[in-house]
Amino acid sequence: MSIIKFRYCDSKGVVTERELVQWSENTSYIQGRAGGDTFPKTFRKDRIVEYLLGEDLLLKEAAPPAPRPRPSDLAAAAASSNKAPINTSNGPNVILFTGFSASYRSELEMLAQGFGMKVVKTPSKSLTFLCYGDNAGPSKVTKAQEAGAFIISAGDFLNLLETGELP
Repeated sequence: MSIIKFRYCDSKGVVTERELVQWSENTSYIQGRAGGDTFPKTFRKDRIVEYLLGEDLLLKEAAPPAPRPRPSDLAAAAASSNKAPINTSNGPNVILFTGFSASYRSELEMLAQGFGMKVVKTPSKSLTFLCYGDNAGPSKVTKAQEAGAFIISAGDFLNLLETGELP
């Protein structure tokens, strides 16, 4: 069994040492189990600070792509949806940002609030827009589509604020 050992920085900035005895990789993640783990854990490659053992076993860029849709795929799926987006005329537009880094999402949320939009964290029937980033998960997009929301990119959102129109 091949072992890989690395130092990992989590989303809170805490660096820990990890050792996986059963693992696999794709271009974005390493997933595996440590000695006593029941379930595998997933680690983002961009958060690995240093490889301590087994770096030579990595496929790196030759690894298969991560199994998540690209934003362009999400937009195409939204465009082909049979359900027409709705507009909430009984109040402010409701927007959800997903798939962005925390700092960029915060900036976008402040912009939206400055233009009188209500920012939410989860999709609901009152949702007008879902603005997606590179790390958007398909489940939120699907729920937003089911709610009849417009699915837009950050560029589309900024254009909406600037011109009042969706491209």
